[in-house]
Amino acid sequence: MPGKVKKMKFAAGLDGVAFTSNGNKLLGGFYKAAGDTPRPTAVLVHGLPGIEKHLDVAYRLRDLGWNCLYFHFRGCWGSEGTFSIAGLADDTRAAVEWVGKQPSTDTERIVLVAASTGSYPALRYAAGAPEIRAIAAISPLMDPRAFRFPREMADHFAEMLEGVTGRQLQAQWEAMGSLSNAMRAFAPRPLLMVTAENDEIFPPSHYSD
Repeated sequence: MPGKVKKMKFAAGLDGVAFTSNGNKLLGGFYKAAGDTPRPTAVLVHGLPGIEKHLDVAYRLRDLGWNCLYFHFRGCWGSEGTFSIAGLADDTRAAVEWVGKQPSTDTERIVLVAASTGSYPALRYAAGAPEIRAIAAISPLMDPRAFRFPREMADHFAEMLEGVTGRQLQAQWEAMGSLSNAMRAFAPRPLLMVTAENDEIFPPSHYSD
């Protein structure tokens, strides 16, 4: 007789995690949902760091039966390395690879929840990553040319980042390319964009095309 299949049991919880991206140790937390089978899993991709980490989204997803990983890009919130916009897609890849190795992750149901500038690396990575089934983007950056990054704002963000000045951050922003090719490559997978009328940085007109 064939042996019995061992039933898995996953308890709800929150684990501190660390994984590497190009030799940099990235920090984060893994909200684990309770269940008897591997769970659908979201990876939170934050924007330029200030105080918002969108952990309310992680809590709510866990309540709904989803795992959720939040992580910090290199050079911010204690993660190692020098912050660079060019490195964000690699860090996103490392985060997805980490969740894909967890026993509680249903690898057929991995999505990205990206906020603001975090939508840029999310789409750049997911365009060539068929394991990403969908993206939910909150006030997403879709066209870097649509927002002129003022020096005062760049200096403010640079104070919270490692190894980059406001002037360098501005230059990195100006070097960002269009996401149109990435969006075409990501289709026809679902892409949900959430915006708000009073958003001063990426208002609804940012998505008019």
